Amino acid sequence: MNRGLIFAMLASLMFSFMNVLVKEASRTVGTGEIIFVRSVISVVMILLIMRVLKIKFSHKDKGTLIFRGVVGGLSMCLIFLAVSGMNLGDASILQQLSAFFVLIISAVYLKEKLPAHTVLPLIIIVAGTCLILRPWEYSSFSVYALFAIASAFTGAVVYTTIHKLFENGGHTSWEVIFYLFLCSIFIGLAMMYNNCHMPTHYEWILLLGIAFTSLIAQNFMTQAYEFANQVLVSFVMYLGVFFNALWGYVFFGEVMHNLSIIGGVLVIGSSIYLSHKRAQK
Repeated sequence: MNRGLIFAMLASLMFSFMNVLVKEASRTVGTGEIIFVRSVISVVMILLIMRVLKIKFSHKDKGTLIFRGVVGGLSMCLIFLAVSGMNLGDASILQQLSAFFVLIISAVYLKEKLPAHTVLPLIIIVAGTCLILRPWEYSSFSVYALFAIASAFTGAVVYTTIHKLFENGGHTSWEVIFYLFLCSIFIGLAMMYNNCHMPTHYEWILLLGIAFTSLIAQNFMTQAYEFANQVLVSFVMYLGVFFNALWGYVFFGEVMHNLSIIGGVLVIGSSIYLSHKRAQK
């Protein structure tokens, strides 16, 4: 199997572990504090790894690296907020709207004309999203779902930027994720203003676990986009939906609504179709 696809599988698994730890930690720790502690630990670990492996910064594309770091930090912040207040499976499905947003961004900002064959899948994705959100049921529709959708939008920007960075060449995966965590430190600081506390021993274990799984997941994902086709990687990353739904049931007793399952199939199926068609252009 292609090395990039293996990295994509491992990334989706590690991200699902991270979401479990974030959901557990968010019961007593603020999102800003989670992001700040995770990012500080990750920056230190990356610098140590780069020193041991004798990896140097490229000093290229700094503007793009910082942009990817800021947008990636916002995307991670939004999904942290989402999983703290909704089922892991639902949040993970809504995150898969990235393929939908890539097309919308291309049409609106890049002035690319939407091909006729994309209209029906886009409508199906919207319908599937409505089944997951169920706005007609007040109890199921919340701001947390909007956080997950916003994370999908920023994620679409991140994936495109990562692909562009490796097209330019000269960057290692460690350098790319270093900028992500560096920028995330400031995002966490802004969010935890007047809302932080000294973590307990149990909370420290959770925070360290979040930092470790997040760092490994980001590295796997970045290497996946380096060694494999962008569309193939996005296909494999859909495994994250299964992992998140499984852990949500095992650790938190979460059972996905039947409409969420149907909506998830519609969203993921249509997203795969759109990504495949986009790759054929």
